[in-house]
Amino acid sequence: MLKRNLPTFIGLFLCAYFSYHAMFGNYGYSQIQNLSPISIAKERQLSALISKSSYLEDRVSLLRPDSLSVDVLEEQVRLILGYNYDNEFVIVPE
Repeated sequence: MLKRNLPTFIGLFLCAYFSYHAMFGNYGYSQIQNLSPISIAKERQLSALISKSSYLEDRVSLLRPDSLSVDVLEEQVRLILGYNYDNEFVIVPE
């Protein structure tokens, strides 16, 4: 009797084994469901980084010699070198 039903038991065991791992394994359905919110958060971070990158690219393009913007150049000189006009007051927060 055992010899006759052995392939059936092995088949049922393999079905149960693979079904369990398809649902609860490392790459199973439950893990994929846990990755969805993480994916949404990462997409938001990516869009924020892309917008910041495009902003910085625009700012850098204003400092190129062929399209130099005097206002941006003055802002950068004030920020980096600390220059200011004689009639200006600088307030430094503590």
